[in-house]
Amino acid sequence: MSEVTSAPSRRGLLKLGAAAGAASVVLGSEPATAVGTAAPAQPKFVPLPADAKPLPMGPDGYRLDRIGPEMYAVTAGGTQAAFVVSNRGVILLDAPPALAEALPAAISKVTSKRVTHLVYSHHHADHIAGAAAFGDVIRIAHADTARLIRAERDKTRPMPTRTFTDRYSLTVGNQHLELSYPGVNHESGNIIVHAPRQRAALMIDVVLPGWSPFSAWGTADSVPGVLRAHDVLAKLDIDTFVGGHVHRLGTPEDIKVSREFTYDLWNETRKAVAGTPSAPFFGQVEAGHNWAAFKLWYNAVADKVEPVIYRKWLHRLAGVDVFTRENIVTVATSQMLDAPKDL
Repeated sequence: MSEVTSAPSRRGLLKLGAAAGAASVVLGSEPATAVGTAAPAQPKFVPLPADAKPLPMGPDGYRLDRIGPEMYAVTAGGTQAAFVVSNRGVILLDAPPALAEALPAAISKVTSKRVTHLVYSHHHADHIAGAAAFGDVIRIAHADTARLIRAERDKTRPMPTRTFTDRYSLTVGNQHLELSYPGVNHESGNIIVHAPRQRAALMIDVVLPGWSPFSAWGTADSVPGVLRAHDVLAKLDIDTFVGGHVHRLGTPEDIKVSREFTYDLWNETRKAVAGTPSAPFFGQVEAGHNWAAFKLWYNAVADKVEPVIYRKWLHRLAGVDVFTRENIVTVATSQMLDAPKDL
């Protein structure tokens, strides 16, 4: 994979300055304070592993990576999209508003062809609310994504012009993509895009290369579905994976490690849930205060699981110390309500 840089712009420099300021907070450096005032306490987080750190950006504030013969990924500010160049036009995979300037600039750097097709990975605004800027193109999405977009009535997310429910083969000139739906996961309608000729795949918000999951997997519709999506991704014959967020592209090894972490979190939480009856906690709170009792029970479950996950994963994946406790609660709730039998 190669990186292509672009010419400087004021907006790009401002973005870089903002990113540097955010980094100083995470790394614990102290900002200047007025004489006679105490510096505020800085939050302390485990340093990022080497393979999770931000990669160099071009002077315009984005990174352009070549994935395969005709496929590219664009990354900026922790957000990613991709595109494939065919002999009849460009197939764009997502249109994040955070990449509103970077995507057109990156495409024009590679080809003079226009975008003719836009694939929606799912309906979330942070990945497709820049779609309207690409005009009257063929937009393809899962039927559930179309349903959710219709309910939102958001002009920045135009309705898909083609939908599918299980699989969709997209051929544009000399390029062929396989779109598939592994079932409800991060969101209902969140799909896998497989580009066999490019030996690459894209699925958003499920595997985040080098990182542990975001809070509740970004409000996951189905945690068991997130695990099943990992199973499907792990079987793909690919070299490169686009996950939609963080700082770099992924590999099959990243998928394997993310799958291992997610199953480990699920299984350790299941053991803690089975070994922590909830009834005693109802005797510790005001009669009828169910929320308080469950809060105590969740804390007890998390107290058992968190140190186990930390011991095994704290220095293998980025952010394990940030959202793991919240995600234990998410998993415990899923095990009560989804109650899957096949995981």
